[in-house]
Amino acid sequence: MFRSEGSATVQGSMLSLTIEALLDFAGARSGHFRLIECEVSSHDAYGTPRELFVAFFGVIRDALRELLGSDWSDDIDAAWHKLLRDIDSVVSQHAT
Repeated sequence: MFRSEGSATVQGSMLSLTIEALLDFAGARSGHFRLIECEVSSHDAYGTPRELFVAFFGVIRDALRELLGSDWSDDIDAAWHKLLRDIDSVVSQHAT
């Protein structure tokens, strides 16, 4: 469902914005992380189930874990679990 009607350029832009938001959410929270909160509402309007919206962040984690292979550490794994729980909490707080 990741913008199946859009071009590769649109998909790349959406992924780039998502990664920027993830990095800010995990770090300084200087503003980009708010994209996550805003997109909850947008994706509600698209009919995207919230569980699927949150699962997308897990897909990014899984892709990174695959890319890192043996360099994926327990610390990285723990940080991602916390990050995904925190994102799920933010999404849950914006219940309709």
